[in-house]
Amino acid sequence: MEITIYDKNYLIGLLKEQEVDFKEKREIVYYGSKKIAVTTPGDNAHEIKRNIEFFKKEDCDILVTATRSKGETTNIIYKYHKEINAELKWIEKNLSVTLQDLINQAQAKDIQATIDTL
Repeated sequence: MEITIYDKNYLIGLLKEQEVDFKEKREIVYYGSKKIAVTTPGDNAHEIKRNIEFFKKEDCDILVTATRSKGETTNIIYKYHKEINAELKWIEKNLSVTLQDLINQAQAKDIQATIDTL
C-alpha cells in the first residue's frame, strides 16, 4: 500500500476510536474479529522486512504497511504474500497539495472500508 505515516496513524485512530498521534510505530489494532498490524515506519526494504517480522511475531490477520509503487519493497511484499498464500490488496495514495490532511483522513477511511470487506 502506498500510504504515509499520517494515513496509517489516522487509520489507527479510526479503528481504535481514539485520538490520533503522529509517531512512528508498529501497532496492533483489534477491529471486529481481526487482529491488524499497522506499521508506520518507512517504505524501504529494511523497514518492510521489520514490518513483516512484527506481523509474523504478533500472529496478525492483516498487515497494513507502505511500499514504493515498484521495486524492492513491492517485491518483498509480493514474495511474502505468495509464501503464506495471502490475499494482497494494493491501495494507491491519493495526492493533494492543499488538502493533504483531509486526503489522509479519507485514505484511512478507504483502508477501513477495504478491511471491512475481508
